[in-house]
Amino acid sequence: MNAESLPYTVLILLAELAVGSMAVMTLFDARGQVTAGYVKAGALTIVPLAVLATWTALGIAVTDAIDGYAIGERWLRVTQLSLAVFSGLAVAQLVTSMSERRRARVLFGVAGSAAGLVALAALAALLATPVWSYAGMLASVLVSTVVLGAALMSMMWGHWYLTSGRLPKEPLEQMALLVVVALLVQAALVALAVAVPAREAPLAESAFGVGLSGNPAFWLRIGVGLVFPIVVAFLAWRAATIRGMMSATGLLYIALGAVLAGEVLARGLLFTTGSPV
Repeated sequence: MNAESLPYTVLILLAELAVGSMAVMTLFDARGQVTAGYVKAGALTIVPLAVLATWTALGIAVTDAIDGYAIGERWLRVTQLSLAVFSGLAVAQLVTSMSERRRARVLFGVAGSAAGLVALAALAALLATPVWSYAGMLASVLVSTVVLGAALMSMMWGHWYLTSGRLPKEPLEQMALLVVVALLVQAALVALAVAVPAREAPLAESAFGVGLSGNPAFWLRIGVGLVFPIVVAFLAWRAATIRGMMSATGLLYIALGAVLAGEVLARGLLFTTGSPV
């Protein structure tokens, strides 16, 4: 990964993690499946991620390319503004969570998730020029958002469950299953990205002479970022169904680390090959 692409990789990772976490937490909060304490802890986690994502976006200078990878620079301002709105709504959700105003916190969570979706759509447009299509880049970003958000929130709920054995097991079952399903969809999108060539191959020196299939990082992305967390998240789901919550939580910790590593590898490959794997 070239140093010039590092701020964009960090931005993608933080934005996906923050938006995905808010969306998943708000979904389960709106359904009344999680406790007020869990929502407070989740909101306390999301706000720093949102602020860091906004700060990273604001620190990126307008340019038409990074190390040979073409950038849709006109979308940078939209990304920055929408992330700033998302951060503000994340703070509002935190404040209403702390004051235990459930209806307000759910409304702010829904509004924040919508603002986050706009930010992700703009971020996908910012990076889509070399990719085979904008739809492919957007799908990659959105599915990664679900994977990361579900992995983080399920791990946190598993930890929360361990503080009180009287909580229901269904939320952890459903969150773990969401991780599995999202990873399977992500695997299908990766296969599609491999089958469809990039619209415009990056001109970076790091891209010369190395195809996607010949890049060791690609196989690490497949093994560490997809196959391994699918197996681990499935085992976590099975453990949750039999109330093995300590095992499920530990497995979800491992799954979260694997999908984070996989996302970093995927975005590194994006900037060197133009393929949203």
